[in-house]
Amino acid sequence: MKTTKGKLRNMTTGILHTEIGHVYEFIEEYTGEKGVMTHQIPSACRALEPILKTKLTAEWFTNIWDKEGLEIEVECPDMTEDEKQEFWKSYGEYSATMWDKIKDKTIIVIK
Repeated sequence: MKTTKGKLRNMTTGILHTEIGHVYEFIEEYTGEKGVMTHQIPSACRALEPILKTKLTAEWFTNIWDKEGLEIEVECPDMTEDEKQEFWKSYGEYSATMWDKIKDKTIIVIK
């Protein structure tokens, strides 16, 4: 898949190098699933990380803030069907864990 250096660095470093919309775009383009919502981002990022680590060199995962060349087009190898299945399995597990942690929390509405 073709993407930009900035979008890929957003996903591999945990640092927002570009705008947040690029995180949504990358997840949608890479998984083929449109309509990613804000609450899905943490679980999707966690589920994608081990897959991306098998496809990219270690330099992509350094936590260095990079301001240069973020618009440069780069290639990110597509997921295999097995990797897509693993992604959805992991995504579901992360999502279930997240909701279990907050289900008994009190919600306070501030006006």
